[in-house]
Amino acid sequence: MVEITCPQCNYTKSVPLEKIPSGIRWVRCPSCGNRFEYQKKEENVKAEKRHATPWERRMQLGLWRSVKQTIRSVIFSPKNMFSYMPVRGGLREPLAFGLLIGSISSMFAFFWGFMISGSGFPKLFEGVSISLSSPIIFLSLIFLSPLLVAIDVFISSFIIHLLLLLVKGGKNRFEATFRVMAYSQATKVWSILPFIGGPIGWVWRAIVQIIGLREIHETSYLRVILAFVIPVGLIFLLMMAVLIPMLIYITQQYFGQL
Repeated sequence: MVEITCPQCNYTKSVPLEKIPSGIRWVRCPSCGNRFEYQKKEENVKAEKRHATPWERRMQLGLWRSVKQTIRSVIFSPKNMFSYMPVRGGLREPLAFGLLIGSISSMFAFFWGFMISGSGFPKLFEGVSISLSSPIIFLSLIFLSPLLVAIDVFISSFIIHLLLLLVKGGKNRFEATFRVMAYSQATKVWSILPFIGGPIGWVWRAIVQIIGLREIHETSYLRVILAFVIPVGLIFLLMMAVLIPMLIYITQQYFGQL
């Protein structure tokens, strides 16, 4: 809704933004008949430039075309994708897209892990390889993929939004952050590639999320990056708090025996 106020009699009326013609310049007051120039506020211009994502227009585009366009926009044009994406629109649509792409991609990742665990390739993550080598655990992970993706999206959105608020970078509501985190699941399509797909997708997703959060909250890259770095710093400090006393204890024990 846009509030239009007559400068002569101060008559105010709320008008839906979509009912205002894009090229309108003059408005006539229905109360006093005064004709005055209509000036768009900055926030109204920003609202007008935002439009639904291809996925949210799948009824017009078709399912396959909407999925393909959304994935391509997220991966290769995240700045345009999230600068034009509405900050509101509900959680259901982005969650549905995230579950669809994230679940299928996770199944590929589990499949390649299962194949690698049963082959003669070096096992970089021995614990993960051993667990995936069990057909029961592998099938359980495949079955639980949608649930795991949903948990990941909700928890990561909640944490990163709190951190954005902490660094004063969360201009819009939680819904905006959630939409970015859900649509960033598109980067998981790299998991289709064996061996290297997972790491590529992880790095790509972080980059897309940083760009997307910057655009959707209209903040600076510095604030968004700080929000991502804070958990890493806390983990590092926690590790130091555990390792330093252990090193001191081992050193004392070693020199005490000499």
